[in-house]
Amino acid sequence: MRCRLIDRITQLEPGQRIEAVKHLAATERYLEDHFPNFPIMPGVLMLEAMYQAAYWLVRKTEDFAHSMVVLKEARNVKFSGFLEPGQDLVITAEVKKQDGPCTTLMARGDVNGQTVVSGRLIVEAFEIADRYPLRAASRDYLLRKVRQQFERIAAGLPEDPPGAGLAMRWMWIDRFVEFVRGERSAALKNVSLTEEPLSDYLPGFPILPASLIVEGLAWTGGILANDHRGFRERTVLAKVNRAVFHRPALPGDQLRYTAVLEGIEAEGAFIRGTSHVGDELQAEVDLFLAHLGDRFNEVAEDLIDPADMLATLRLFGLYDIGRTATGEPLDVAEKLLDGERRAQATGK
Repeated sequence: MRCRLIDRITQLEPGQRIEAVKHLAATERYLEDHFPNFPIMPGVLMLEAMYQAAYWLVRKTEDFAHSMVVLKEARNVKFSGFLEPGQDLVITAEVKKQDGPCTTLMARGDVNGQTVVSGRLIVEAFEIADRYPLRAASRDYLLRKVRQQFERIAAGLPEDPPGAGLAMRWMWIDRFVEFVRGERSAALKNVSLTEEPLSDYLPGFPILPASLIVEGLAWTGGILANDHRGFRERTVLAKVNRAVFHRPALPGDQLRYTAVLEGIEAEGAFIRGTSHVGDELQAEVDLFLAHLGDRFNEVAEDLIDPADMLATLRLFGLYDIGRTATGEPLDVAEKLLDGERRAQATGK
């Protein structure tokens, strides 16, 4: 998957409003992981689609005056429904305030006339040379490619080449480096030019999409919350209360995600997360992860097979470094062990 999440622009009034459409195809490979038993578009990609609509509105409003247009902040992003394969997400974004280089917009995404995601976004425009002087020579190339992207999206044409990037999977941390049950966790994410979401996302100046940093922190905090509940809950991202991005994540960066479990209750868990590059604060994100409980009857009993979940946690090194609050090694949740035993017995 290349991280272009707008198929076509249906309306655009510079300085005011944009409407665009994203069709979720069943062939998008990340659906194999999110979630295997109930494939839906990840919430952070719905956030990304809203940002990309806002991005094109800002680009067109200023007639491509700045080389960089990035997501600076997201607030009160609420996920209130699902986008399933075969459905269209209709995204709208409206300008509410212009404050120097920053544009504040209200955005939402609808499926069949019902709002499934909404939030307030702040998008910032600046010049590469002002913050990355060594990359100033990339400006003309970047703007030329961005204009070409806009022309294709405005015309509703597919990316060239069509179908590129279908091998992308949905893992947004590489390994845990700290894990204290019921308290906090830390994980590493290495940013590489080989990652498909960076392909053509910002030509000439590749960055990891901010939405995927939110997802990495949701993984880091979600596993912390689910471990605390014995992996008995079906948990999804329900709200991004606040996300602030202090700088882009660039190829070669190693992000250290830290998640603190601030509260957990029957309805869900509150996570406070940060992302650092070395000692530099890169992002701050506050999340609410909802427990589905008995709601949404169409959702399978387990979003992810317990045996697959246990294998993934071992891959992340959770049980190598994880400890209880009193320092003992983590035990494995009985639900996950039961799933592993069933898989071994059936050979599946």
